[in-house]
This record gives sequence, structure tokens and C-alpha cells, in this order.
Amino acid sequence: MKYICTNNSTISILKKTFHFLKLLTISAVIISCEFKENLVDVKIIDPVRHYYPIVQGQQLNIIIELKNESDYPFKITDILTSCGCVVLKKGTFDVIPAQSTGFVELTYNSNKNIGLVNHYIYFYGNLNKVDKLETNFDVHVVPDALYTPDYEELYRKEVEKKGGIKNMVDGNENEKGYYVSLEDNENLN
Repeated sequence: MKYICTNNSTISILKKTFHFLKLLTISAVIISCEFKENLVDVKIIDPVRHYYPIVQGQQLNIIIELKNESDYPFKITDILTSCGCVVLKKGTFDVIPAQSTGFVELTYNSNKNIGLVNHYIYFYGNLNKVDKLETNFDVHVVPDALYTPDYEELYRKEVEKKGGIKNMVDGNENEKGYYVSLEDNENLN
């Protein structure tokens, strides 16, 4: 004859207690660990730049050299610019290894400006002693010939270069005509 024990409550309580103690121990180890990020010393090569004049509508490629002088990698967490016309190029990496130099590529679109333009670029990351790195550049944007097109004309040229499919389907804004509301006609009668 076999005896089957149907009351495993003691064994079950011991197993649950063991799992709870194991979970408590793992939590204590994780909480006690310090996740300290290593701070680095980074400098920008030529932080103040003066570019030669460009014609309005041209794009200016800006390559910024960052030199990491520390034994830890520099992790760029954010790059802010003073204008939406300065855009980070795709494919630019965001970590500069220890004791090395990295490059960040940006593009400046001069469509919206004429004259002397001055823009700032800020780099944020695991920096030592400072909260951000700052660089700035200036460039003279000169109009093309004697006629200075406004922003809308430059935008129209860009759209036409891309084929102007939307305008071929929908028509130009100034060629759409007008519409009449039925409510307005009923009120007049």
C-alpha cells in the first residue's frame, strides 16, 4: 500500500520562502551597485569658425572635430543647434572612443538667410567639469546677382526640382479658383 501525502503546505511554504530570499538577495545586490558614469575631458578643435561667403540657397558642410583626451568613451547624449537650418547628417555616430578623435557632420542650409549669419552648436554628454561643449560659426550669405528672391520663391524652386508632382495633381495655389458655400447663397435669397 502506498501512502500519498496530500498536504504539502510545509514544503510549499519553504519553497516560496527560498524564492523570496533569493529575490531579496538579488535586489539588494543590484541596489548596492553604483552605476557611476565615467566623466571625460573632451575639446573641440577650432570651436570658433569663420567660413568664406556663400550664395543664398547653397548648403555649407560643417565638420566638427571632437578630441577625447580621457581613458573612457565620450557618449554624446544630445546635439542642439541655434537654428533649424543646421541639421545633423545621417550616419553620424554618437560615441567617441577613449584617447581618440571623432567627427560630427552637420549641414547648414542658407535659403532662409541673407547677410552675416552666426549659429551655435551645443554638445551634451558625460562631460567632466562642464555641462556642455559649445562651438559657433559665422558665414556671409550673399544674394544671387542683383535680384534677391524671398523664401517662398526659393521653396518653389526646390519643389520644382523634385518634379512638382503635387502641383501637377492638385494644381498651384493661385490657380485653384474659389468655392461658394450653399449657406451663404441661401442667406442672400
